[in-house]
Amino acid sequence: MTYKRRTTFRRAFARLFPCVLFCLAVTGMVGASELLAEREILFPEAAAIALGALVAPRLAWRTSYPALLLSIALCAFSGVLIVRVLPLPLAWQLAFAYLVGQLVLLASRTSFAPLISAVVLPVLLGTRSLVYPAAAILLTALLLFLRIVLEKTGIRAAVSFSPLPPPDRHDGIALCLRSLLTAAMCLIAVRTSLLYLVCPPILVAFTEFTRPNNAAMRTPLRAAALLCAAAAIGTLSRALLCVLLSWPLTAAAALASIALLLLVTAQKLFLPPAAALAVLAMLLPAPALASYPLQVLCATAVYVGCAYLCFHSPAEKKHAALLPALLAP
Repeated sequence: MTYKRRTTFRRAFARLFPCVLFCLAVTGMVGASELLAEREILFPEAAAIALGALVAPRLAWRTSYPALLLSIALCAFSGVLIVRVLPLPLAWQLAFAYLVGQLVLLASRTSFAPLISAVVLPVLLGTRSLVYPAAAILLTALLLFLRIVLEKTGIRAAVSFSPLPPPDRHDGIALCLRSLLTAAMCLIAVRTSLLYLVCPPILVAFTEFTRPNNAAMRTPLRAAALLCAAAAIGTLSRALLCVLLSWPLTAAAALASIALLLLVTAQKLFLPPAAALAVLAMLLPAPALASYPLQVLCATAVYVGCAYLCFHSPAEKKHAALLPALLAP
């Protein structure tokens, strides 16, 4: 093999190997859940972590690997604890879970917003089993191991972590605005029985979209379209293979992961919540499949619109410049 051919092969391998790992991770997770008849093993945010840590050219978050694993563990246990011991209606449990996730995110001084999904998902699904946090921790640890393998082989660059600045008044105001909007959406979702208006990947995306200089918000319509397309991919894969053809759920997960990879690489927009939205379709009751993409579309429109108007529009930036003076004692 000539030097040129070897170089071409190595480049192709470096591009394809992370994608293969992503598909294997998603398919293996769904396969284990199906084989053991334990839906708590299915952790949609694992797909988001796989996309952001394995497939994306650079690590999608500013975090360290121990902090990432610890935050998933803390939030997964917190979500189950909220279901078990907090005697509140579902809407307020969901709003409280989102608030807990935001506080953990601020305290961690990282940008690893998927931890929010780890605490909200068990509340949304009413999960009381400790299988869920155990599975979330093991899956996250496995994905971090695969990320380290990619770094050791030179396919991905090693990252160094420097914590974000301590939370300030602007962070507190942003937290309050996000919490109020999400609480209102939770009330609407529960009252209308459209629970996927507040599905965890959408809340993660909303939190990331409100960050200053968020890359996805440079093209908000493109980001919104990707999220909706990901939900449609997961739904159609399951409807076609599982509902119509009676194939195993694992086959639908494999098809969805491949289709999602083709979409994000074509768009060159590696948005981790999109992967979680596709995999979440594997968890839904069959009757909810028809409305799931539409609910995601409506929720995405609301959250992306609010993120742009409140945090990224020219008018908001003008008001932000006056904020320090208004908040001064």
